[in-house]
Amino acid sequence: MAGKRVRRGVSSLTATSDDVVAFGEGVRAMKRRSDGLSWQRQFRLHASEAQHGNALFLPWHRLQLLHLEQIIANLTGHETFAMPYWDWQEDRFLPSWITDSASPLYERNRAKGVAELDFATARWATSEYSANLASDDFTTFCGRLPEGAGMVDAYAHNHIHQLVGGLMKNPATATADPMFWLHHCNIDRVWATWQAMRDRSVYPAEWLATPLTGYVDTEGKPAAAQAVSSTLDIAALGFGFERLYPFPVFNAPEMGPPGATRREPLGETVYRVRAEAAPGEGRLRLTLPEEAVARMREADDTLMIAGIGQAAYARSENLADRSLEIRLAAGARERSLGSTPTFVHVAEPGEHHHHRGDYIAPFRFGEEVLNLLAYEGGAATIAVSAEDLAPEAGRPEAQAAWLELELTLTETRWA
Repeated sequence: MAGKRVRRGVSSLTATSDDVVAFGEGVRAMKRRSDGLSWQRQFRLHASEAQHGNALFLPWHRLQLLHLEQIIANLTGHETFAMPYWDWQEDRFLPSWITDSASPLYERNRAKGVAELDFATARWATSEYSANLASDDFTTFCGRLPEGAGMVDAYAHNHIHQLVGGLMKNPATATADPMFWLHHCNIDRVWATWQAMRDRSVYPAEWLATPLTGYVDTEGKPAAAQAVSSTLDIAALGFGFERLYPFPVFNAPEMGPPGATRREPLGETVYRVRAEAAPGEGRLRLTLPEEAVARMREADDTLMIAGIGQAAYARSENLADRSLEIRLAAGARERSLGSTPTFVHVAEPGEHHHHRGDYIAPFRFGEEVLNLLAYEGGAATIAVSAEDLAPEAGRPEAQAAWLELELTLTETRWA
């Protein structure tokens, strides 16, 4: 394993494992402090500096995790401390050593019943969409600049924050729960797996040159800015993973005529559709081009469909504790294209914050929509709403901003 420190899965660790002991000792020591090395300092910097909803999400959190590992190693004397990762697909329940009320890693402000929750079942029950490590390009996987979440951020990340609940639901408090670090260690592992399948040429030059700031070093002082490019090689950063993410492919293998193994592209047509919201509008809908819908309704297995879209809402406190629900409808039927809980940074009055634009979530679809379109005639529409996860508060609807879709239909032949 490359790297001095090895990040291990929670299922291979117990309450007496060195990394678990070190993590607990580190949290206990940091909670006793009031300086730059305090536990409170970590969640304050995340509240004001963390990157979410854009292409800096993955590198920013990689560096935050790295700095915390170094601080804990220095404070506890466990020089090889590496943060454990919690993979909710493989280890479906929270580790017992973090739900034990006697543990320094316990946090009482979590969702009711979270210690018994099967996270894999709960996660997939809310949305079938997630990142595809084998095929997602940079923008789809990592996100966009200056604003626009990738699939990892909006789905793999946000759903777990919502399910753990309590402090984890809000960027201003999330890092106060030790579960945050186990979760983000796995997010970093997912990114490392995606990286291992690609070379450096996939990264935009602007993104590579962007400086990352907002951390403290092992002395509790502001850490020097680092370019995104410095975060790409985990071996050079001094750590590795016990093993990479074991679920890189979510799509089914292609099935064609006997002897055929792949579909060769013959030509493609691209359709772009956008809808703008009016003031006070909380739900937004766009209609797919008639020509595209007609072609999909008559499609056989030689047509490839790639729908990539974004849904945007005005950034405000009113958008917190909501879930963006994106649906494709035809006739009386509909199909979910994405369900992503919001994780919204909102600046306090007089506070500077780098998130100034709309809150933007991605969605996508492929050939799985054909059954819906085949059974229903008439127009096909995509709609987005921001469903309130705390309806008892009686809040007004969140303000929608815009909804857009790029739909690519590719004619192919089996070969």
